[in-house]
Amino acid sequence: MPEDYPDQFDEVVDFIQATIKRLRRSPDKQTPIFSRRERNRQNAATNIENSNKKGRRNQKGKNRGCVLTEIHLNVTDLDLGYETKEELIFRYCSGSCDAAETTYDKILKNLTRKKKLVTDKVRQACCRPTAFDDDLSFLDDNLVYHILKKHSAKRCGCV
Repeated sequence: MPEDYPDQFDEVVDFIQATIKRLRRSPDKQTPIFSRRERNRQNAATNIENSNKKGRRNQKGKNRGCVLTEIHLNVTDLDLGYETKEELIFRYCSGSCDAAETTYDKILKNLTRKKKLVTDKVRQACCRPTAFDDDLSFLDDNLVYHILKKHSAKRCGCV
């Protein structure tokens, strides 16, 4: 059988190795599969619990900075043209970088406001990934092997 598909053999081996790597990283306990609505409810409840933890002052409505957030999705939900039942945990960066503003940034804002600099050349720092998760390997519904590179954030920072 391998002689029928010699050009796909390496891809299948890569897929198997990536899947084994992903399984080794996943927790030992099996998590139940919930609907998107139920996952959103659980995430909201978790966020409420976390907001009451020691060390956080009443931050309701205040800037919490650039943070890594995750959501459980189907690869098809990414809207990249893949039809598959494969699921993933998508991590993304969100929040404001106002707290990371430096003296340099303040000077640029002041010079722009005073029309000493062209407005479109000065950009504010934004919350972006500084590192990405490992590549995601999956088979689509037509049994075609795909690899997504730099698809999910690993760390976030103000850049």
